[in-house]
Amino acid sequence: MMHDDLPATIERFYRQHRKELYSYALALTRNPEAAEDAVQTAIAGVLGRRRLPRNLRPYLMRAIRNATIDWRRACRKNKPELAVSAHGQASPVEERLLLEQCLLQLPFEVREVIFLKEVVGMTFREIGIICRRPLPTVASRHRRGIETMRTFLLEGPS
Repeated sequence: MMHDDLPATIERFYRQHRKELYSYALALTRNPEAAEDAVQTAIAGVLGRRRLPRNLRPYLMRAIRNATIDWRRACRKNKPELAVSAHGQASPVEERLLLEQCLLQLPFEVREVIFLKEVVGMTFREIGIICRRPLPTVASRHRRGIETMRTFLLEGPS
């Protein structure tokens, strides 16, 4: 692809996938500003290349992942917690908060796999490409994360 076409192609891709890219970054950072920065860093990185990557979506997802890892390293001390919703009949908002709290209990690598599989709808193979992990590792992280979330929902926080 010609370098002159690169910005227009990236812009079209961004318009089509911006919610997905931002949601992924937000799931990893839990910080709206950091998520926006991660997406912009990834887009800027692609714009700085001579050629468009062959598989733009996985490339950008990996670039966002790398940007969020850099951000997490810079602020390791920041670990916000969500309030646990009251027991009983939960409203949709309470259910969402409880699921978010479940996700927050998971290690970064497991949370990432759960988000990409269950929210974004990626295959284990696609997730493996983004995370640079073999398929069995990705599947294992997904299974372990689902089991941990199920335990959390049934037994409550420890």
